[in-house]
Amino acid sequence: MTDQSTYDPSSTRHASPSRRDALRITAVAGLGVAVGAAALRELIERATLHRVSVTRTQLGTAVTVTVLDADPAEGRTLVDSAFAEIEHLERLLSRYRKQSAVARLNRDGVLRPAPPELVHVVSRAHEYARLSDGAFDITVAPLLNLYTQRFRDGLPEPSEAEVARAHALVNWRDLTVDDKSVALARRGMAITLDGIAKGYVVDRAVSTLVERGADRVIVQAGGDASTADTTDEPWRIAIQDPHDPEGVLGIVDLHGSVASSGDYMQAFTPDRRLNHIIDPRTGRSPERSSGTTVLAPSALDADAASTAAFVLGPEAGVTFLDKLDDIRGIVVSKDGMRFASKGFDGEMV
Repeated sequence: MTDQSTYDPSSTRHASPSRRDALRITAVAGLGVAVGAAALRELIERATLHRVSVTRTQLGTAVTVTVLDADPAEGRTLVDSAFAEIEHLERLLSRYRKQSAVARLNRDGVLRPAPPELVHVVSRAHEYARLSDGAFDITVAPLLNLYTQRFRDGLPEPSEAEVARAHALVNWRDLTVDDKSVALARRGMAITLDGIAKGYVVDRAVSTLVERGADRVIVQAGGDASTADTTDEPWRIAIQDPHDPEGVLGIVDLHGSVASSGDYMQAFTPDRRLNHIIDPRTGRSPERSSGTTVLAPSALDADAASTAAFVLGPEAGVTFLDKLDDIRGIVVSKDGMRFASKGFDGEMV
């Protein structure tokens, strides 16, 4: 596990996520991207605040927790508490950890009693499956596993017959959840929470910081970020342009949560035709979407809505976002066209 930290209030170094991550913090305390390092130092020093920022590899990506606090030691304690919560949730929700709740569900087909955290996330996943008419479906894991294993091992693209066999195991309606249990209807089915759990974990990390008295924080995990702030100054972030690894779509003032999904994050083929986002209705990656960014009150909602909009495609994805309360976003097509939901107008500067 890597752990990169910055504590010095006069330091301008920031342990940032990989360039492949969809979000990059570009300023602190509401400063625009054009504000230089000296001005940033002056602002923090004048406010007698210390920035404590730590990046670790968790959830399969770079996770950065940043706190502004008057006491750097207290700031570090707060950051450590957030990572303790992240680690706790990863032990439950990661499909890669052999003893996690998700891994046991995928292995045994049923989990009873199921941890309340898993019940909550699966229940919310069902909501998004219904809202998106199946475009969001956490039982897509057999397809994702098929593609991942084939390309990881340097083998040819799966055949139509292989895709069809895996696709037959995908149906969110065959996943049942109640207050105490989660169950898969057929042998061979499996779930992946990649499109929703990261947002949930980010939300919980922010809640942990707030409960412990933090006033100004931001937590990032790959393409997801969420903030808490008792001031009127937003965190300002840049949104990755899916067609340009060095470019940005625009800058947004973040008061709540944001999530981005893109074919550039984990592409199986050089042309990104096949990537880690699989349409559960077709068994293939969406043909028209290149990237999505969604703003929402919670990172869980932003995460799930961003994935669903990507799968649905530009026009249908925007229509889907328009139906959701307090959620707005943008879908970028393969040819670079931008489709924004009604609520997204004026968000980017």
